Amino acid sequence: MFMKPALKLSCLIIFLVVGLQNCKRINESDRKRINELKEIGLKAEIVYSSDFLMGKAPKNFYEYAGVTYKPAFNSDPGIPPQCWIETGYGTQNACKYCHTNYLAEIGHGNSCPIAEDQVLYSFPNPNMNHIWWQNILNPQEIENRLAEDGIPLPNIDDVEYVRKDNWLPAFLKAQSNGKSEWFNSNVSDNSFALFPALDPRNLFPFKESDPTNGGKNGYIDLKGFVRNNMGLYTGWRAVSFFPYSIFTPVTGSVSGIYIRLPISFMCQNRIFDELIYSKNLEILEKNIKNQNPEINYVGDASSVKVKKGFYPVGTEFAHPLHYADLNADGETGLIVDGVSGNINIDYEFPGTRSKKVKEIRYMYKWKDIGLDDIKPVENKPANPGYIGNEGQGWVDNGAGWIIAGFIENRWGNLRPQTTEELAQCVGCHSKTGNTIDAVWSFQRKLPGTLGWSDMNYGGYNSSQKTRTLMPDYKQQNSEKGEKGNFFHSVVGADLYGIMPVEMKTELKQFAEEGNIVKLLGLQFSIDEILDDEILKYMAKDERKPRLLARQKLMRYYSSRLAYLEYNKDDDNLYIKGNIFYPTIETMKSNIFGYRKIVLDQSFNLGKDVFGSQSDHVPFTFRSDGTVRDENGRIIPVGNVIYSRPYNKLGIGTTPTGIIAGEYVDKKGNVVKEGSDGAVGLSGTLDMYYNPVLGEKKVEAKDIGFDKLKVGK
Repeated sequence: MFMKPALKLSCLIIFLVVGLQNCKRINESDRKRINELKEIGLKAEIVYSSDFLMGKAPKNFYEYAGVTYKPAFNSDPGIPPQCWIETGYGTQNACKYCHTNYLAEIGHGNSCPIAEDQVLYSFPNPNMNHIWWQNILNPQEIENRLAEDGIPLPNIDDVEYVRKDNWLPAFLKAQSNGKSEWFNSNVSDNSFALFPALDPRNLFPFKESDPTNGGKNGYIDLKGFVRNNMGLYTGWRAVSFFPYSIFTPVTGSVSGIYIRLPISFMCQNRIFDELIYSKNLEILEKNIKNQNPEINYVGDASSVKVKKGFYPVGTEFAHPLHYADLNADGETGLIVDGVSGNINIDYEFPGTRSKKVKEIRYMYKWKDIGLDDIKPVENKPANPGYIGNEGQGWVDNGAGWIIAGFIENRWGNLRPQTTEELAQCVGCHSKTGNTIDAVWSFQRKLPGTLGWSDMNYGGYNSSQKTRTLMPDYKQQNSEKGEKGNFFHSVVGADLYGIMPVEMKTELKQFAEEGNIVKLLGLQFSIDEILDDEILKYMAKDERKPRLLARQKLMRYYSSRLAYLEYNKDDDNLYIKGNIFYPTIETMKSNIFGYRKIVLDQSFNLGKDVFGSQSDHVPFTFRSDGTVRDENGRIIPVGNVIYSRPYNKLGIGTTPTGIIAGEYVDKKGNVVKEGSDGAVGLSGTLDMYYNPVLGEKKVEAKDIGFDKLKVGK
């Protein structure tokens, strides 16, 4: 079952309304964009969101996916499933990592002040006040569909699957003519025309004795520049960044990030100049990090003005998204344990980044825009459609960028994403409060030269799985670290609010060694506080005090810097490896769960799954007996929350419980108890979270702790 009968009727009504609004006609603004895209060589069309709502299959889906399309009936796939979770009475505020006013208020590459969404589940229409991510809510249906197709489930111990390269075959298909432009118009397979021109054979770790292995491959040099097999610069440069908690090894998804600017930014008098290119990238970094950059770029790009908070036209980002593989730590050679079946000299990606990629994501800045161009438009229908090319795997995000994506088909080979799948990308790279010019990663670049290197997630070493070389960095104008503040605000230590087993083990040990239950006066045992399973079927009067106790524990753990470990070799504190890297069991479980979705080709129903049966739906999607559905009826304790109330305009009205202190109104202003619209109790509201990574490391001496006693 994809949806309840009542929801089908609601869906049909909304479809009729949206259909009448859209009328499948191209307005003047869209026509202009389509013509502008044509001028740069792209043939664009409009795919209407009403097609998603109706469950219309993308053209030729079976041929390239290898399986029948599953409709989602979701009018806006751009809103991720994490937005629907219960916030644990406000103790789980992962919302601020998208919903903030800071960048918009300072006018820095963002015009979307959306922090008030931390306070209300204010989804914009009746359809969106339902939860459509069926792979989360009905996980048993995945295996049922695979059984109907006669597809056996993967072996959970088969991790060799993620050690087989699928990036290079796709690259060769896209770049078989040897070109390296952003748009490969002459490629034989037109569906790969926007596959990024980043050759994975050039991503070998640097070896001073023979970096190209006798001219057989390229490499990433010590400054992060990607060179080809002749040692020449390709224009790409690797970026190492401080990740949000969505792309860390323990979640099962890890990233690489590579940037390339137009050739004029690399040259002086049309000759490549590393110093010029480095200077322009430095200017860009200072600009994006709001550090008072220069007025113009230099070299052949000296006529290009630095536009506050925006990238220059022609900027490219390549973003491979990998499985997490505990064997992958950057080894090279004829036999490496993170590569399957290599018969020539090969390499592992560093940082647990598997050889096989889940996706290749790509962004190209095609149009110069300003703050006025990205301001929310009053009375505009929500996502009437997407301008792109169905079957070619790209869309225009409406904010100056082309977004392209390539994802695994049923056989593990990369295919272009559908427009519906790409809508998930646009949701994060468009009208989000925490992006600078629609980009997430570059403002999180590690400081200085450390950030110009291949993403290695704290220098992961498979022989030392409990150690990282990843410091925590202080948030600007704060003594809290990024990771420490995450634990302070997010009681589940996870964007879904579900306690990872690694974190649960760490907190249990911390509590037992320090007798924390007694010290903090907690009214429950540590097992009760950390057990997500018992929360599933608890009413509010039982669930709430346990989550408040968990919040108290998490905040004490964070304040003591217990998530950091002192390294006496270099006198620094680093994030503990046992909470940053997965156990082998977690790694296998993450691979197994995602592979089922790959076999099912149901990415539009959600890319996350928490088990194989209905009782595996987490407590953060379950009622505590006080949650109401769209008709105002109480959803019984333990039942899945499938809808929430909305007003006459179709806008959601349920408070999240996330507030600054005691009580706040819908704007987040502190008010007295009993005031109109007042909601209460959490103390995690952060309307002005600044996503730009600070330059200063968290150090024990800053708060008076002896380094050798940190965490004790």
